[in-house]
Amino acid sequence: MLCWGNASFGQLGLGGIDEEIVLEPRKSDFFINKKVRDVGCGLRHTVFVLDDGTVYTCGCNDLGQLGHEKSRKKPGKLKIFLSALSNISCKFEMSSNFLYS
Repeated sequence: MLCWGNASFGQLGLGGIDEEIVLEPRKSDFFINKKVRDVGCGLRHTVFVLDDGTVYTCGCNDLGQLGHEKSRKKPGKLKIFLSALSNISCKFEMSSNFLYS
């Protein structure tokens, strides 16, 4: 997966990089050998859903939008699983999951 843009809160999931702004697409080592099904981008956080339904989040966590206790510069795995019929969405300072039936 390729990432670029504002990385000042770790929302790109690239780890502890020095740059706050990534101007050119950069490969995310975290997602090597993983299939990303869906990505939701908020203002300062990101949610990744893998093909197997596992969910990872990274970035700012001031309002608990990552679904765990700490901010992360690398994606952290959540203790939830999303079915193939769900869709992730991020807004300014929140994350949500939509289930379709």
